[in-house]
Amino acid sequence: MPFTEVKKRDGNIVPFSKEKVVNAIFKAAESVGGKDKERAEQLADLVVQSLEKKLE
Repeated sequence: MPFTEVKKRDGNIVPFSKEKVVNAIFKAAESVGGKDKERAEQLADLVVQSLEKKLE
């Protein structure tokens, strides 16, 4: 079951964006010398799949 919204720490409900997950993973990788955005996208897919399983 795909999710469309997330609740932020401040309580606001915002639309879910996988791209934000990709960007967060990529920024973390860049901070330690990573350069592979495609790998960040693959990891984001795994994160989304894991979250969807937990919400079933």
